[in-house]
Order: sequence, then C-alpha cells, then structure tokens
Amino acid sequence: MTRARLAHLLTAIVVLTMPSLARSQSREPFSLEIGDPARKSRTMTLAVDQIHDTNKGVDVSPDEVAAALADASIVLVGESHTSAESHRVQAAVIAALQRAGRKVTIGLEMFPAEAPTAPFDRWLRGGIDEAALLRESGWYDYWGYPWGYYRDVFLLAKQYRMPIRGVNAPRAVVSMVGRRGLSGLGGMERGQIAPTIDTTNEEHKRLFVAYVGGGSDTHGAGMPPEVLQRMVEAQATWDATMAFHAAELIKDNPDPKAVVVVLVGSGHVAYNLGIARQAKAYTDKRVATVMPIATSPGKPEEIRASVADIVWGVPTETYPLHPTLGVSFRSSGDQPTTVLMVTPGSPAEAMGLKAGDMLQTLDGQPIRKDVEVRALLDRKQWGDAITATIKRGDETLTLTGRLRRR
Repeated sequence: MTRARLAHLLTAIVVLTMPSLARSQSREPFSLEIGDPARKSRTMTLAVDQIHDTNKGVDVSPDEVAAALADASIVLVGESHTSAESHRVQAAVIAALQRAGRKVTIGLEMFPAEAPTAPFDRWLRGGIDEAALLRESGWYDYWGYPWGYYRDVFLLAKQYRMPIRGVNAPRAVVSMVGRRGLSGLGGMERGQIAPTIDTTNEEHKRLFVAYVGGGSDTHGAGMPPEVLQRMVEAQATWDATMAFHAAELIKDNPDPKAVVVVLVGSGHVAYNLGIARQAKAYTDKRVATVMPIATSPGKPEEIRASVADIVWGVPTETYPLHPTLGVSFRSSGDQPTTVLMVTPGSPAEAMGLKAGDMLQTLDGQPIRKDVEVRALLDRKQWGDAITATIKRGDETLTLTGRLRRR
C-alpha cells in the first residue's frame, strides 16, 4: 500500500470514529501524567460506586456532587457511548443539579448546533411521542448509537422541562478538516465552526494518540505525521466548537443558577484538555468535568487525579446493552450502503459480511442509506435473527445470522 493510500485510509477511519473516542470501556488512557500540574502527579485506585472530588481529594455522595459543581456554569459529563452505566451517571448528575435548584440546559454532542430545535421543544411540552422525536430530530441521521442509552436522560429533561440543544460542529466540516487540515477550509465551512481553535497543545496531542491506540508517544498512532496533525486539528475543531456553543448557551441565559450540562464522549472531557481547555477562549466562567470510569472490585482502576474534577466509579460492563451489527459504511459518495469495515467477532462477521459488500436489504426492508440500518437495529433484541441481502461483485447473496454478543 502506498503512503498516500495509507494516509487516505487512516483519515477515513479515524474521522469516522473520532466522535466516539471513548467508545469502549476498557483500556482508556486514564493514567497519563498530563493535565492540571497540581493533580497530575497524584494517582488513586477507583472503586465501584466511589465518587471522588479530585480537587479537594475527598469522596462525595451523588447529592454532594451538585455542591462541588455549585460554581460551574458548564459541566461536561463524559461517556462511553454504549455504556449504560455512563448514561446512568449523566442522569444522576443532571438530577442532582436540578434538586439543588440549578436551571439545567442539556447540551448534546449527538447533534450539531445547527440542528432544528423544534422537535426537542415539542417533546418537552408533550406534543410528540418518542417515535416522532427520533424521526423529526433526525436521531439516526446525526447519531449512530441506540436511543435506549439516552432515553432516561430525555425523560428527565421532559419531566422538568430542561431545554435540549445540540452543541456540535457539522460532521461534514470536521471530516473536511481531517482530510485537508484547518488551513484547507473555505470561508463557508470556516464559518460553521468555532472562531478560535487551539491546535498546538502537546498534552492534548499525546492524549489523542493514546486514545487511537498509539500509546502516550505523540509520534505514534501508526500514521504519517501530516495525517496525525490533521486528525488532531479535527479533534480540536470538535472540542472548540462544542465549547463555543456551550458558552453561547450560558451567555443567552441571565439566570445566575443556569448551568449547561454537556453529554459528550470521554475523549472530549479527559484531563480538561478538550472542551474545557478550548472554552477559555469563550468564557471566564468555570467549566467542570465529571468522568464515569469503569472499574471492578477485583482489580480497581488506577487513574490520575487530573483526569477529571469528579471521577465516578461504575461497574465494568461485559457486553453492550443494545444490539449492534458491527459494520461501518462509507460516509460519503454515491454508495452509502457499501461496507467499509466489519468488526472482528461481530454479528456481521459471523453472518459473512465483508468490506466492499453493498447492503441491499435487512429483514426484507430495502436499505438505501446507513441510517436505516441503525433505525432497524433499534427495534431488535440480542438473540434476534437477522437476514441481509447483499451484492458482492456480480453476485446477489442472502446472509443469515443472529444478533449475539461475542
């Protein structure tokens, strides 16, 4: 494979997966000696259900979390997207802040700031049901993870009429940064992201490399230096744009009890090097971080105190709660149902799906774009049968299997 082809493939793969840098629960880089100088030399072992304020060095209860965040105007709560425990913590933080009298607005990584807000507002008023919310908001167009993981947060928002807003950058623009770098953007694209983006922080680069599997060496990650730099710029673009929009939500709310709680992948939160660092360009108010971290009784996770302001030990989950097929599709072009990658050990691999296959139907339903796959899977349970019709070269094949955790 040529160097140019390798660079193109790495760009496609990393940009495809970057919004979910904390997708898996295991092997996340929570023990790097980076971040706040006052805390980065301090380590601790985190137990299940232990909630620890790393600034004060004390354990707290869920309600005491709200007190620890009393002076924060923006709270970033990290997640592993397919971790039910992560989302339980997010709901618990929001509920604690609400009980403490804070006026919560929920910011979502899942949606760009330009996404229509009317479906969220109608949901909060009880004007539409869940099916209509998913359809009208474009949940499956914007986000590839099952609604079930986020349902409790949305129900909480509805109960207390908490505004819900997207804060992210348009995916297409960030993908363009991954391919061309920030300097390669035109004026129209540049106007859709944060006006100021810091791409020079070496600790942030080190963290990024660790997340994509290159260890803690900023020269690692198995990609050419110019590709790595574009990927770091793309990640910084996401971070800065979410910081910008969260700060704008605070500016628009004069209530002194207002707080924006941003639900976002842990890679954007860890060590306060992502959104929190970029937010300094847009607000002088405190941006605090809460990080759910998977651990186990037999082998508690060792972490750096600098990884977040509040660390919350959650049980390690062996399997995802909701079914996944284990296949990624081309994100652009005229073949949106062409398989790009098949996850080893996934139901897709067990069925016999391969990279390059063109998916035509699932369970007899025509598939015209990848979001239709996500919507269909959201109606499935683990153990259900699934049938796919594919085109492989000149052949049309029918593949069958079951959604089984492996």
